[in-house]
Amino acid sequence: MNSRVANLLLVGCFFVTPLVFFTNLTRNPYVTQICLLNILLCAAVGARFLWGWGTSGSLRLPRTALDLPIAAACVVAAASWLVGFLGHQPFFRPAIVSEGTRITIFALVNALFPFYLAAALGREEAEADKAPILRSKPGNRGPAWDEYPVMRWAAFALVWGALWALFPQMRSARASNGIWAQVWDGYGALLWAAGFAGAAWLARAGRMLDYLHLALAAGFLASAYGVLQYFNVEFIWPSILNPYGGRSVSTFGNPNFLSSYNVVLMPIAGALFLHARTWSRQAVYGTLLLTMGAAILASLTRSSWGGTAVAMTLLLSSRDMRARVMEAPRAAGLVAGITVMILALWPESRVAGSYHPSVVGRIAEIKTFSEADGYYSPFHQRLLIWTCSWLMGAENPVTGKGWGLFELFYPFYQGHLLDSIPFFRTMRTHANNSHNEIMEVWAQAGILGLGVLFWLWTTFFRSTRPRWTSFKGIREGLGLAAACGVGGMLADNLLNVSLHFAMPAFMFWWAAGMAVSVVYPPDRPWRTTGGPAPAPWQAPALARAAAWAGGALLACIAWYWVSTWFREVHYFEGFKLMRQGSVAAAVKELERSKAWGPREVNAIYELGNAYARLERFQDADRVYADAMRANAGYDEIYFNLGTIKSSRLGLSSQAEPYYRSAVAINPISQDVYAALSALYLQSPLRRLDEAEAMLAKAMRVFPRNPNHWNNMGFVLSNKKRWVDAEAAYVRALELEPALRIAESNLRSVLQQSKRPEPPVLRALDALRELERRLTTADYSERSLELAVKTAQALPESSKARFMLGTILLARGRYQEAALHLEWASSRDPGLLGARLNLARAYMRLSRKGDAARELSAVLALDPANTDARMGLSALGKTQ
Repeated sequence: MNSRVANLLLVGCFFVTPLVFFTNLTRNPYVTQICLLNILLCAAVGARFLWGWGTSGSLRLPRTALDLPIAAACVVAAASWLVGFLGHQPFFRPAIVSEGTRITIFALVNALFPFYLAAALGREEAEADKAPILRSKPGNRGPAWDEYPVMRWAAFALVWGALWALFPQMRSARASNGIWAQVWDGYGALLWAAGFAGAAWLARAGRMLDYLHLALAAGFLASAYGVLQYFNVEFIWPSILNPYGGRSVSTFGNPNFLSSYNVVLMPIAGALFLHARTWSRQAVYGTLLLTMGAAILASLTRSSWGGTAVAMTLLLSSRDMRARVMEAPRAAGLVAGITVMILALWPESRVAGSYHPSVVGRIAEIKTFSEADGYYSPFHQRLLIWTCSWLMGAENPVTGKGWGLFELFYPFYQGHLLDSIPFFRTMRTHANNSHNEIMEVWAQAGILGLGVLFWLWTTFFRSTRPRWTSFKGIREGLGLAAACGVGGMLADNLLNVSLHFAMPAFMFWWAAGMAVSVVYPPDRPWRTTGGPAPAPWQAPALARAAAWAGGALLACIAWYWVSTWFREVHYFEGFKLMRQGSVAAAVKELERSKAWGPREVNAIYELGNAYARLERFQDADRVYADAMRANAGYDEIYFNLGTIKSSRLGLSSQAEPYYRSAVAINPISQDVYAALSALYLQSPLRRLDEAEAMLAKAMRVFPRNPNHWNNMGFVLSNKKRWVDAEAAYVRALELEPALRIAESNLRSVLQQSKRPEPPVLRALDALRELERRLTTADYSERSLELAVKTAQALPESSKARFMLGTILLARGRYQEAALHLEWASSRDPGLLGARLNLARAYMRLSRKGDAARELSAVLALDPANTDARMGLSALGKTQ
């Protein structure tokens, strides 16, 4: 009974979870996948291992080559987390517990559970001959699995997938709001019921090969859908899904997850193709290989391209696999030839957007390394993350920062680098992971963690090495292919993060368990409790109690994921209501989200924002503090807390540490500098020295912000440093001549210091005279001379350059006008007059495409702008 239940649960894991997908239910569309997968895995472990333990008193766990390294990894992870917990201030400890719990549950359910489920299944098949079709016939190198219903699987996948093409016509009208309205659809439910029933019937024997075909069927359907998305074909949702531009997300919600999932499956599909000996089977597996490979290309995930190359190279490094290629050279050559053609001819995505390169174009992007600035965001942002990772590990080289604490503390290290190295300031990110598995482990677990990491994977590949030389039958061949998939995904995750997300991690660890299951110690394949003469501590009553305790733990973990799903659904409902301006209704949804728990920083932070907008400042203060107990690494929370305490609750003395923390995390936030310097200046003691130091730091990061220069002038004038104050006010006016308060402050300083009037004030008078002339359409030679002098006197004023360009345009000097207007538009993209006149200059210069671009930009900023619409109409374009 328990084996049938476990089989049905695993059918759900392999077939349902990779394909179930909602776009308007949770903010991250893969949340439902994650929660469902984790719930099913907990139930499967309970049915597979604990049920028998509780009823018979006997527990059997597979013995694998990785048991000791895995145990060591658990010990090191726990030790590093404990060191991190004890080594940080009490303020951080609630967040350390929250993050550590989240990562521990993920590792247990998405890594250890699938690994040991796969290892146990593989052992049972090897021992009991449960699936004789997986073995070669004695004395025959050919496969003995020709009775396996491959064509039924192919027909099932094609028919079920084709039925979804009718979904746009058959689906019911959907309400815009409401949780269950987003989930339920009659036709969709019918398809899912039929699909699950069909998959369960095909996999009713519960063999490893059945589960692999479940995964391959799901991978094929997701891949085919992803390729269609790449070519702008969408038949499930009302609009094209393109959150990553031209990169396909399919049912996985992220192109990196689909591609990594397929990296693991590609060598398995390749092994099945090489073991096929009829043209129909070769056609099925060849089509599967090409479709999954095309989806990897459509994801435009270059790390997965490299991972696929590593996986397939490892597969073909096997002597027996190469021999099978030589046994069917025509089929293998045909697939290889089609692969080369796809690689060479793969086109750009047809999805609308600014980013949709071809495969060749995606690779050619790397040439930007050799350009003048040497800046390439995908690499240099990773370099920023890796540098922070290195610093985190170097702080405590033995045990690292603490297992599971990367996301929590990363922003603090990034803030230091952003403050110190201007090159990185455009690459700020909130990294969940290190984008390199080696750096990930170094940052969190130090030298001990790296030692266990290398021990684990060298043991894995050393234990599977004999299969590269030779293997007996398809069962061992598939074990080799699974090891190749593991190697491919490890290579992928030298630049990727997919090992830390549920669906690709599940497939990875299942493949690892499958690979080691074929190399077990033949004399002691199981770790067992109970038996005819159990030890006292293995008594049936204790066994039943332990099984019940384990079941209770699994139930708690499953409920954690149920709560997580409801939390995320209510959070997203509240998030949408907030964007619609329905703040009171949003508060109700966000309070429900918080009530469900477990703590999640974004959901709690959004509730704090809602309270603040309703002027419930005491509640906002309390909830923001609770958000920091979930994750104390977000500068926005510190800033909002400081603002509420200083300006709403009258607790200015408590606001300063929050503002300073916000600056430490995000030293490129203009708002934080302004708020903290204002706090110093509003203090009864006028903390001028602290204000000066903070503004000096702000001006080092934002040297072109006129408000910082004006505030610095105010500080210096209060310190009666008249010359320095004058220089600060002058600089503010050079950057922004319309900053009246800076002009007033400057005149006040001049009056108190008895200093002569600086040239900038005369330039301001000239600018106003020029503005008056333009309002009367005076484009005379005198106006042009005045505009030239004003632009020279205020060389950083976009307004002065805009006026000069306008006069040149009116006088027919279009090329010169375009140069000045381009400068003004680039310096101040919101200066609509400059962009309109630039479009007119382009039209005079017959640069119609550039003119259309500028007019479209104006409409994006001001949709009601009639001049822009008329200009586009004159160009024969519509907006």
